[in-house]
Amino acid sequence: MAKKPKPPAHTGKTGKGHTRDVTVDRIGSVTIFKRGSTFYLYYRENGQTKRPKIEGNLSVARATAAKVAAALAEDRPSPVSFQRTSPAELVDQYLDYAETVQCLAWRTLDRYRAALSHLRDFWHELGLTKIDAVSVATVEDFVRWLRGQTRTRNGHRNGKRRQYKLAGIKFILSTCKTAFNWGYRRRMLPPYASNPFSEFRASALKDNEANDEIERIFTPQQEQDFFAACSEWQRGLFLPLALLGMRAGELTHLLISDVDLDLGIIHIRSKPEMLWRVKTRRRRDLPLVGELRDLFVKLIADRKSGFVLLNQEFATGERKPARRFNSDSELRQYLIKMLDKYRDEHPSAQERELRRQAVKFCRSIGQIPVKRLRMEFCGLTAAIGCPEFSRVHDLRHLFTSRAQEAGANPLFVQQILGHTTLDMTRKYTHLDVEAMRRTIEQLPGMPQATPKSQGIDGDIRPSQSE
Repeated sequence: MAKKPKPPAHTGKTGKGHTRDVTVDRIGSVTIFKRGSTFYLYYRENGQTKRPKIEGNLSVARATAAKVAAALAEDRPSPVSFQRTSPAELVDQYLDYAETVQCLAWRTLDRYRAALSHLRDFWHELGLTKIDAVSVATVEDFVRWLRGQTRTRNGHRNGKRRQYKLAGIKFILSTCKTAFNWGYRRRMLPPYASNPFSEFRASALKDNEANDEIERIFTPQQEQDFFAACSEWQRGLFLPLALLGMRAGELTHLLISDVDLDLGIIHIRSKPEMLWRVKTRRRRDLPLVGELRDLFVKLIADRKSGFVLLNQEFATGERKPARRFNSDSELRQYLIKMLDKYRDEHPSAQERELRRQAVKFCRSIGQIPVKRLRMEFCGLTAAIGCPEFSRVHDLRHLFTSRAQEAGANPLFVQQILGHTTLDMTRKYTHLDVEAMRRTIEQLPGMPQATPKSQGIDGDIRPSQSE
């Protein structure tokens, strides 16, 4: 009687040629199986079935299975598990982290929120439901989509719509990269997965049209014309910005108690009772010298509290403050009680709404809106024939460039500006051709132009060879 043939060895193929799973090994509660030429793990975690793919050979699969089994035995998260997350969940959770854990400034949060809203809109149009499906090719499609979008400056509803500039696109990509890095740390992406926004070379992006414009600052003559065109009140606004490189918000939030006239020091510090913070959260002290000290003495006069710089109608006496205080400490206590009362009456009020109440009160006692500074600055630059200068921030760049031209220690300049890195200070420095010319002419060994022969009266006379 003929023996029955033995069944063929298990090859991972069914009789019809389909690929099937083949159990290879089991380590603790983790099973290793092979499908075709790829190894997978099988285990249960938190009541859910997990089948992660293993990149490597059987030895890598066994080592990974051992780590997973040890983690499950100790009730720890598996090192290869991740929670599949939708784009909306990633955006919402990251923004909540930035607001409640990092406590970023509300203006920064607005920029992050706007950047990530574009990513969410793109994913919605693409029909993408899970962030682990994003690849470098997806990021490239996102950039193409961004180049076709338009927006208004500062999000104004009635403003002129323009396409995104290269700097705006790079900021959006940088924000998305940060959000993905945060998601990876929260196990929202597969283990060992790379960040597609990190792999994409944003530095290689170029504008559609060649842009040879350079960052400009006032020439000495333009600077002289600018301050000559200022009224006495306007000079008080812009002189501190040009001489100390202060941010506009730092100047408008400066209280009388922040200025020590005896020691000649200006304290730049956050105002938590106004829900306003210095951009870097770092307090710094600036010197008050010369013309600037005389200006502050005149601005403060005999006042004991309030803002150093007052809105024009308050400075001229056309409008009276809604409330007067004997000291800045009393002003701060009033603001704290006012906001506490508002929180009790509106338990669901967010920080933005609370800040709106604080701003409304500060305006009523004379604080200058930053928008007013912009309007006054643009009016003056247009009057002197330089409408291309449209940002108060240009004065901060002017201070940095002038300080570097004068040979100031870059570390001092960084500290005065309140920058966290020297690289940021470098970006604020713009040297014109004349500054470069003076530097080159002062280099040792540089040949000097030989003056032609002059007569006794100073007139230039031709040499004999001429």
